Amino acid sequence: MTTPADDREARLIELVRADYDATRGFIDSVVLTSTAVRTVGVTVTVALLGYALGNSSVAVAVCALVAIAVFLFLDAYHGWLYDQARRHVRATETVLRLRYRQLEAGDDEPEATPDLERALASHQLGPYLAMTRFRVKNLRHARPRPVYVGLYGGLALLALAVVIFEAVS
Repeated sequence: MTTPADDREARLIELVRADYDATRGFIDSVVLTSTAVRTVGVTVTVALLGYALGNSSVAVAVCALVAIAVFLFLDAYHGWLYDQARRHVRATETVLRLRYRQLEAGDDEPEATPDLERALASHQLGPYLAMTRFRVKNLRHARPRPVYVGLYGGLALLALAVVIFEAVS
């Protein structure tokens, strides 16, 4: 026979599972958007650099540098969103892991239920409520850093080479 407390706990766990699924969906959307930003950024940059080389235009090559900075910012912003959602998923997984521990241990581990109750009481539902307010300094938490350094750093070096080449020729 289930008690009202057991029923309440089961409903809360259902909400946590729904929260987990919603956050995973949010992460998938952010990753897709970030991929689209990178694709468009590379395409625009290469097109600008090609035009700059074809028409001997330093101004267009400088525009490519500006485009790289804009797309880097957009990509890093989505990387920050990803990091925020990833943290929320980890917190949600902690609650679900405690529920698993409680079910697995049964009466053998009396601390499992109070640990789960504390986790349920402190868990914030929804990836959006758990996010901090965005500030430019938050970009240091953006993921994946190697992409930003490798991709955008490489594009910036290429654009600088084109600027220098066009300026001296």
